[in-house]
Amino acid sequence: MDSGCTNHMTGDKELFTEEKLSPSSQKYITFGDNNKGKVIGLGKVAISKDKHIDEVMLVQSLGFNLMSISKLCDMGMLVLFSASRCVVVS
Repeated sequence: MDSGCTNHMTGDKELFTEEKLSPSSQKYITFGDNNKGKVIGLGKVAISKDKHIDEVMLVQSLGFNLMSISKLCDMGMLVLFSASRCVVVS
């Protein structure tokens, strides 16, 4: 979960449900340390058997899977935090 992330993104191509990715209008993203990562494309990632997230960015050399809290809220999901966990409710 990332509150500063404007898009969902991953560096793991294996997470995508379809092999072909859509082109992204954004060519690079800037990391917190001001380094840049190349956006390879956009695709769909499954988060359960019957739910998925669209327009997840595949970013070259990204070592983490980042879920944008603001994008989850835009999808109508409720994101709750406590000291030890985070719960997303649809």
